[in-house]
Amino acid sequence: MNKDKQVVWRESIRKYGKEIQSIVCMEECSELIQAVSKCLRGKPDVTDNLAEEMADVIICLHMLKEMYGITDAQLEEWTARKTARQYERMQADDPFLEGEDAE
Repeated sequence: MNKDKQVVWRESIRKYGKEIQSIVCMEECSELIQAVSKCLRGKPDVTDNLAEEMADVIICLHMLKEMYGITDAQLEEWTARKTARQYERMQADDPFLEGEDAE
């Protein structure tokens, strides 16, 4: 990751504080929800807006990691757990995923 980005994110946390930045992150997640909804409803020319809102949430995730002391190892662990759980659910729902090609 570009160190300049991390510097800006840390300075933003320092300047505005953990509480305000946490609220901003919640708002950005809401905006992403709205962008996805527009895509699903077939609104024209929404992919650029979707990408913008996704970028905002990605930035917020980095800031949340910093503010709340979340480690990369924790995220990797939870990502692995959640992915494994989703795979198990899909196998239970779809008999075609039970074969060797599923991996």
